[in-house]
Amino acid sequence: MGKCFYGRKAQVQIVSMILLTGITIAAVSGALWWGLPMLDKSKSNSEITQAVSIMQEIKKATDEVSMSGGSRVVNINLRGEMVIEGASMEKQADGSIKVNVPPDRKNSVTYTIITSGVASATGLWIPLDGFNPISQGMYSGGNGDDVLLPPSNTCTISNLCPGSSVVDLTCTEGPTVGGVGEGYILNSEYKIEYIDCTAGSEYVTIAGPEKPVTGFSGVNNAGVIVVRTVPHGDKYKVIFKLVYRELDDLDDSRGKGNLVQITKKGNTLAGALDFGQSKTSITITGLDRFVESTQPAEKTGGPLTVTPVTMSFGS
Repeated sequence: MGKCFYGRKAQVQIVSMILLTGITIAAVSGALWWGLPMLDKSKSNSEITQAVSIMQEIKKATDEVSMSGGSRVVNINLRGEMVIEGASMEKQADGSIKVNVPPDRKNSVTYTIITSGVASATGLWIPLDGFNPISQGMYSGGNGDDVLLPPSNTCTISNLCPGSSVVDLTCTEGPTVGGVGEGYILNSEYKIEYIDCTAGSEYVTIAGPEKPVTGFSGVNNAGVIVVRTVPHGDKYKVIFKLVYRELDDLDDSRGKGNLVQITKKGNTLAGALDFGQSKTSITITGLDRFVESTQPAEKTGGPLTVTPVTMSFGS
């Protein structure tokens, strides 16, 4: 077990919020109009602008708490579903809190909305304010195609869209599955991301596991907002994710790293897809007394300094 820390939290470098806002606005324009779908309806444009604003507010509050401690409350008017993913906490005998950093490094807030007026979709994560913190493979094919999932699992697509958004898959590693739809998990690592049943161009896309991409102190932002769009019937899902990733210090002789770690408390799900608007708030709080993670820095192998930031819906 690592050492107990009291008082001031580890400092994590972030870009000035004023500068970040300007960069983000420019990046959002480029990503949403070129890298992502072309939006041809003012309603869709307004919904996406509002979603970006919500994610920016959560990021600003999280950055402030990770730097200065205390607590912030962000009031949210949701038009979709928001999920908090992060570490668990465990109270110790001396009253301190142990933060259990998950092996898969899940460390994010995801906000998903349904919108129309989208011309096309990439399905890939696109960063709005920095270097992409997520690596994820996407594998697509049509009826009768073979799709190779790394390292050596070949899946044959058949009976795609027989009047509904489902597909049969026969894989060399794993049993044959029939009539499965979006969200189906293959071998615990890969899942059916989406199925497009447009007549004459039907295809299915399988997503690989999300893997965090470690950044470097003084070069990359700790927290980055990413977005992607996937088909959803005659509309589209636009998925925003605020990801906090590890930053390693290449100039430090010990190769130390820093990680702003989201920790979960209470309800971690708010809102719902396809059910209009709902109002809620997200409370973001720093921990003054906690047990340091003993997990080493990802790239350098040195000591990893964790700054836990607790998130929960409601007050």
